[in-house]
Amino acid sequence: MLKNTKRGIFILLVMLCITFAFAIGCGNIEMPNGIGGTGGDNPDTPKPKPDGTKPQLSSVVVSTVTFEETARTLIVEWDAVPYATSYTLRITKGTSTSAFMTTVEDPTVDLRKITGFTVPDSSSITIKFTAKASDYADSEITEITYELEGTLLLSPEITTFDNGVIGWKAVAGATSYTVKVNGTASETQTNSYNISSLTADATVEIAAKVGGKTGAVTKVMYNATAKKLTAMPIIDLTLDGEILRWGEIGGAIGYKIVDLDFNSYTVTTPYYIMSTRNVVYGVYPVMDRESVVGSAEVTAVDIKYLTGAGTETNPYLIKTPFDLRTIDYYELKSFEAGNTAKNYYKIANDINYSSVSALEGESNMFTLHKAFMGVLDGDGHTLSNITVTHDNGFWALFDYIAVGGTVKNIKFDGVEINNDYQKEEFPINPATAMIAYNNYGIVTGVTLSNAKLTAVGGGAAGLVIHNYGKVIACNVVGCELKEGATSLLGTAVYEMGGVVLENCAGGEVSSNNVVNLTVSGSGNNIGSAAGIVAINRKGATVKDNSYDNVAIRTLKVGKEAGGVVAYCADARDVVKGTGTLGTFTVRGGEITGDYNTNGIGKLYGKKGE
Repeated sequence: MLKNTKRGIFILLVMLCITFAFAIGCGNIEMPNGIGGTGGDNPDTPKPKPDGTKPQLSSVVVSTVTFEETARTLIVEWDAVPYATSYTLRITKGTSTSAFMTTVEDPTVDLRKITGFTVPDSSSITIKFTAKASDYADSEITEITYELEGTLLLSPEITTFDNGVIGWKAVAGATSYTVKVNGTASETQTNSYNISSLTADATVEIAAKVGGKTGAVTKVMYNATAKKLTAMPIIDLTLDGEILRWGEIGGAIGYKIVDLDFNSYTVTTPYYIMSTRNVVYGVYPVMDRESVVGSAEVTAVDIKYLTGAGTETNPYLIKTPFDLRTIDYYELKSFEAGNTAKNYYKIANDINYSSVSALEGESNMFTLHKAFMGVLDGDGHTLSNITVTHDNGFWALFDYIAVGGTVKNIKFDGVEINNDYQKEEFPINPATAMIAYNNYGIVTGVTLSNAKLTAVGGGAAGLVIHNYGKVIACNVVGCELKEGATSLLGTAVYEMGGVVLENCAGGEVSSNNVVNLTVSGSGNNIGSAAGIVAINRKGATVKDNSYDNVAIRTLKVGKEAGGVVAYCADARDVVKGTGTLGTFTVRGGEITGDYNTNGIGKLYGKKGE
């Protein structure tokens, strides 16, 4: 009873980077849940008092505490306390003076699953909550008492199915059982029921009874053709913040969670916390005797992660960092369904990542691994205080923007990305960018400001690593591209580009503006560094771009640098047009010529033969 309730895996063109990919061009493409925590420098974070004492955490709010009780579970949940990393619960039974202590990290717990604690059959329990975190004083105690429902009957566990006769384990305390077949009820005092006469598929529900009280229901499906029982799929999924909930399936001993990468996990509670985990693709009951009751089919389930309909006039609305992560769910479902219509997404407000705990490794932003075929409209809103420490190949928000996909009108401010992937057995050179690793769609109206992007080997770009589509009318302001330590391959970075690293055949980079960009490192071994595009391949267009105050502070001897493009396979593809070429310095010296024979120029540095 509820009280106080508040596959095809489709990384379409996600590819592996061979270590010499940058050298031989775009023909070789790289392959590609926590509560609390302060994240970055948040101005709202409590500071130590003048006398040096620690700031005190807020208390758990009584009105947010809810209880959900069944024969198998007793789930207690409360709203997370800002900055709390754990909670101590002091639990007493009835009028007892002794208490049981436990500590949990998440603001939800199933008391029936706590080792060493037994929930009484009746009476009450009293819980005292204390929020905790390092560098903070414990919160004041919040106390709440819950009256237990009394004896609750378990759902019957089906143990046999022979010749059309369903048998189940007797439920303690039960005096009879109700069996419903397609909604028609029958009563039995035995723990078996014959459905051999059924000639069509049916839903069978079994529940124990005592004194007019009915216990939890076991519900299964009967396949008349195969003459088999299978578990009911879970259809009543609801989202509570970053917690996915569902109704219990009678007879299930647990639930298998399948995420978007088709990893599976088994839980024993009817909820799953996704704060620091991948988004859920599906939930399926695990039966104790799968040889008797087979598992439900693994297919995508309908989860309402986002409000809106996903259409151009009624887009899915993104309001939180978690909402942004769920884009992969909708894109995967569309791909599997063969939908040709786009999904439309709109960011509904500014999103500050400073209070988001680490999600992927040490990063507070999840990357989107599924090919993006929709339209993401930032509506002019800002995503701020993004921090990434990555060690698994390339990093960008989108692995792959497909043909027809569009990312537009988003501002990113206060970004720090460190990509230092190094493995001695396979020391590839990683790449770093804010928006996309491979772009075949359109990136337009995006602004990146106050960002530091660092790579050990490989390269770094403000927005896109490999561009086959269009990057138009974007801004990069007050940013730094930085090399890390020398990689295991003996090089620091191959390429640096303020907007795009490599503009590949068919790609267009136009009408972008870069202001106050620095490219620096620990040694003079950066190659192909530019304000707009590091490498422009044959058949790719760069035109009408502007910059001012672009400084390449370190550059490998003999390598090229350009205010707009460092290396162009065909100089005819690089056009100043309406662009404005401002101050451009290399190693502290100002560059004056649009093109110079030494491989350094205000428009481009080196051209192909």
